[in-house]
Amino acid sequence: MSFAYPGGLPPEADLVFDARFLRNPHYDPALRPLCGRDPEVGNFIEQDPDFSTYFQKVADIVEFLLPRFVQEGKKYATICVGCTGGQHRSVYMIEKLSTHLASLGWRVGVTHREAARFAPASAATAISAKE
Repeated sequence: MSFAYPGGLPPEADLVFDARFLRNPHYDPALRPLCGRDPEVGNFIEQDPDFSTYFQKVADIVEFLLPRFVQEGKKYATICVGCTGGQHRSVYMIEKLSTHLASLGWRVGVTHREAARFAPASAATAISAKE
């Protein structure tokens, strides 16, 4: 789930990661109306010199923890990434993380909590145990 910090932490969160330190597309007038699902926004975020290292560290910890959650009997894990507006950085991180986890065989659903603010037709898609 992506979210905006001003709206508070999602109460259902099992893991929370912060993307507010990454370059913010909001300050680029051409990117401001777009969201993290748009390729131009993803390219902008990936230009941040710390993005790839941060993303890999987040992916590593999630990959480490998910099997343990399954061992403990959890049916799903809600992994959240927040940023200031919940439109660019957190959306991009969650989309990229969900694609990565799906490629490893995890069933993934994605929710963008602030989606109604930036794209009325945005789909809500949770990570559950491998079958």
